[in-house]
Amino acid sequence: MLRLPATLIIALLFWLSACDQKARQQATVAAAKAARDSTNWAAWRADHWKNHGCDIVSDEDVQALFEVDPQRDVLNTRTLPDQAFCLRTWNKPDWKERESANEKESATNYLDPHNSLIVQVFNYHSEEHARLQIEMLKRDRRDTYNEDVPGIGEGALWSNNTVTLLVKKGQYVLSIALNYEDVPHENLEKAKEVAEVALKKM
Repeated sequence: MLRLPATLIIALLFWLSACDQKARQQATVAAAKAARDSTNWAAWRADHWKNHGCDIVSDEDVQALFEVDPQRDVLNTRTLPDQAFCLRTWNKPDWKERESANEKESATNYLDPHNSLIVQVFNYHSEEHARLQIEMLKRDRRDTYNEDVPGIGEGALWSNNTVTLLVKKGQYVLSIALNYEDVPHENLEKAKEVAEVALKKM
């Protein structure tokens, strides 16, 4: 029977212990890095929308909310650099018929062949300034922002004239301008759905 010298056994145990300790150190470093990366990612996502408006309501969100097929409906997305602004347009299902009707000499009402959605966020740098902005619109521009909208954000206004929903959240005012339905007020419910998606990311 082969017997290992005591010194060799001790050396082997020490080596195994050192390897185990090194593996534990590597695992600790990896866990710390993962936690740090996760925190950095969360912070980046929390601020990213402020300079990238098309992240607040994404193409995927629009496709789900409005049942848009990007190829069929020619979904077009435009943004402004370093701003929380995004414009999207896409064709209505009957866009060809609308264009034909608009070209007729007997046409009395213009039928928009396209849908449009503009998402924008205004930063007033304090909750009080944002609140005062909403109050000012209620007081001085009631002919434009003619309807209070309860149950969304920290105060919301709707404009039939501009088919725009304004929603306050903290120091920000979210603006959703939606031209989807032919009757202006019928855009409000869908604008609220868009706003709910955006507010979750702000």
